[in-house]
Amino acid sequence: MTRVFALALIVLLGACGKITTPPTPTDSPKPSTPRPSLATPIPSPVTSAKGAITVRSPLVNETLRSPVTISGDASVFEATLAWRISDTAGRVLAEGITTASAGAPGRGTFSVSATYTVATDTVALVEVYSRSPKDGNIDEIVRIPVLLR
Repeated sequence: MTRVFALALIVLLGACGKITTPPTPTDSPKPSTPRPSLATPIPSPVTSAKGAITVRSPLVNETLRSPVTISGDASVFEATLAWRISDTAGRVLAEGITTASAGAPGRGTFSVSATYTVATDTVALVEVYSRSPKDGNIDEIVRIPVLLR
């Protein structure tokens, strides 16, 4: 009977596995290269919701001085784009119309030089948009927040 009990105890302990202590913090491996910070994203071009307009310049949160170049590419009706620079109160500081190098369904590039005047540093929006040929409402829009100097 003792042998059966001893054999059962050995089988039971063997099934439980090896008992180990948890690793200490110094046992964990160190990363070989530093990880990039996720706190500061790299600015990139901004595309409208339907993808018809991409503004490549200026970039989001860029500090601008007059004159500023607004550029990008678009696939819009008759290659016609409107643009404006307005402050946070909605006052339009500059606006105009430009054309892309190709109209829809093609995709063309556009570039315009905009001149504005501000007395102090001003938070503003650079907007590039197209209007619907059906009713004239804004069809596609890209809004870029910037700081004007």
